[in-house]
Amino acid sequence: MLLWLGIGALAFGNLTQASASGGQATSGDHPVAHPEFPPGDGRDITLQLCGKCHSPTIVLAYGQKRAGWEKTITKMVRLGAVGSDEDFTDIADYLTANFPPSTIPKIFVNKATDQQFANTLGISIDDAKAIIAYRDKIGDFKSIDDLKLVPNVDTKKIDEKKDNLVF
Repeated sequence: MLLWLGIGALAFGNLTQASASGGQATSGDHPVAHPEFPPGDGRDITLQLCGKCHSPTIVLAYGQKRAGWEKTITKMVRLGAVGSDEDFTDIADYLTANFPPSTIPKIFVNKATDQQFANTLGISIDDAKAIIAYRDKIGDFKSIDDLKLVPNVDTKKIDEKKDNLVF
């Protein structure tokens, strides 16, 4: 059994409703639909525990091998993530199975620089700067459809690189 703190202590504490119910979200929870997370054992607890501190979609840009996911989970426990050792093992199993390392470079569209947009989408630096200016004006992009609303940017190139974009 893996000990998530890496110093011989289990990551117990206040168990969540999901861990108390075997890792399934309960009716008292407020689950967020994330179709990009495939069904499977560990999905609900991953969304619930990881979603307490940040958007769970952050994992979409960070495909990793088992050791990488374990290191990330251990870091989150040190930062205050609370759950049982079983919860964290289920999360590691789920992430390893569903989010392996990717050869496709990904960017967070709401944090990306103009150079990252230009490189990833294969657009001019001027078009990339237009994306940044539009984002600064209207706020974060929620979806690819929002990104396609940027005036004078080639939506075809955005569609071609949609797998590189994390919202």
